[in-house]
Amino acid sequence: MLGQKKEIHQSYPRQLKIRVAEEVVSGLKGPAEASRDYGIHISIVLRWVKKYRNQILSKVTKELLPLDSMKKNKENTESDLEKKVREQEDEIMRLRKELHHSNLKTMALNKLIELAEHTYGIGVRKNSGAKQSKK
Repeated sequence: MLGQKKEIHQSYPRQLKIRVAEEVVSGLKGPAEASRDYGIHISIVLRWVKKYRNQILSKVTKELLPLDSMKKNKENTESDLEKKVREQEDEIMRLRKELHHSNLKTMALNKLIELAEHTYGIGVRKNSGAKQSKK
């Protein structure tokens, strides 16, 4: 055993697993964000999402649908809701990517302005206290 690393298996409470999975399935957080926030490896978060997704979706379905509509064509309704949830999850992920891209673009432009100001010694950003020149 000398020189070998001993693997440590972390055990997490079931409620934590479900809460993390709910946040990802609902779109509140992406898998990477949940991984960072909870200090849990992303592969574990994804495993929990896969394991608890159907349970979470059926819970949300029951909460959102009135009893009468659940009785009529239950299978079709659930599959339609699951499809809608998946579509909304896809839309949320697309919007998250767009936001991330926009944030990266803003950071790059800010860095470019800083470099231009430093290199050329000219203040590029608007100074709120400066007076406008008259033409």
